[in-house]
Amino acid sequence: VSLGECLTEKSGKINLGMEGILLMGAMTAFGVSDLTGSPWLGVLAAAVVGLILGALHAWLTQQPAVNDVAAGIAMIIFGSGLAFFFGKRFVAPMAPQLPLLNLGQWSHVPAVESALRISPLFFIGIASSFLLNWIFTRTSWGLQVRAAGDDPQAARALGINVNAVRFVAITIGGALA
Repeated sequence: VSLGECLTEKSGKINLGMEGILLMGAMTAFGVSDLTGSPWLGVLAAAVVGLILGALHAWLTQQPAVNDVAAGIAMIIFGSGLAFFFGKRFVAPMAPQLPLLNLGQWSHVPAVESALRISPLFFIGIASSFLLNWIFTRTSWGLQVRAAGDDPQAARALGINVNAVRFVAITIGGALA
């Protein structure tokens, strides 16, 4: 979520609705994992739902006289409401989970062993943060995102379509959430 919001804010917008996107993504991941038996498919489905809700927020905030904060609060309520509505049927079951990496096998202390059972998504998140930093500093799209966020008028003068850059950044930010 923090990487998605970082990308969104670098583009010059703010998405307070990440909590709603997170809840809807979590419900989707759980539901898809439960229905298909594949937790990785659940992660992919959560990213797609985040992408869709991020695109909705991006579209809303590009409209005239729409406040980013108000749209974000609306996204919290919308995403939370959808998650609770669709998630009611998944209250009792236990969905398949991602396999944990057991990095504490060397220890004989149960608390240490338990603390070192880590989800692979943790390592994907760390790799994503380095990738995002590389994108911001080494690619033309990353520079366009930073320009759109730092000085939209100067970015427009350089021929950058600020609205398109922000739309893509907010949408990808939602998928990361």
